[in-house]
Amino acid sequence: MTISDYKSKLEKSVEFLKTEMAQIRTGRATPALIEGVMVDAYGSKMALKEVGSISVLDPQNLVVTPWDKSLIPAVAKALRESELKLNAVDESDRVRVPFPSLTEERRKEFVKIVSNKVEECKNTMRNIRQDGLKEVEKQFADKEIGEDEKFKLKEDYDRLIKDFSAKADELGDSKKSDLMTI
Repeated sequence: MTISDYKSKLEKSVEFLKTEMAQIRTGRATPALIEGVMVDAYGSKMALKEVGSISVLDPQNLVVTPWDKSLIPAVAKALRESELKLNAVDESDRVRVPFPSLTEERRKEFVKIVSNKVEECKNTMRNIRQDGLKEVEKQFADKEIGEDEKFKLKEDYDRLIKDFSAKADELGDSKKSDLMTI
């Protein structure tokens, strides 16, 4: 595993954390919150973003406009039955999705979820680091690299882990402050 491979794996874990953070609701309604909800359409399950457009009506409401109007009841049903437990409202040509404002208790629950997601990301990074260090040890044992190069690679890996851990912490802290801002 080269340093660039190692770095790309760490970047992917941070990108995954960003997508996970986008799905955690702050006080504002955003399309990212519901775009992954699965809808029964045309005999199969499809993501909501694949069957219609999602737009923001105001900070507390989203609007889903299916491209095929016959899917409106299926979209509303999928939103009601999703883990988000949203109260989707069928309208003539669209589905309105109101988001109630968050209570203090709910905000604190979301902060805990954010902390867990950041910790999961860091664990993934640690596992990537362990794999990289095992590879370096193997290369050293197979006499592909010298001792100086082995220590230099280990230092490079540790430095990258610190940098990417700091990025994960920044993402988490930013999301936490968004959550606690009313």
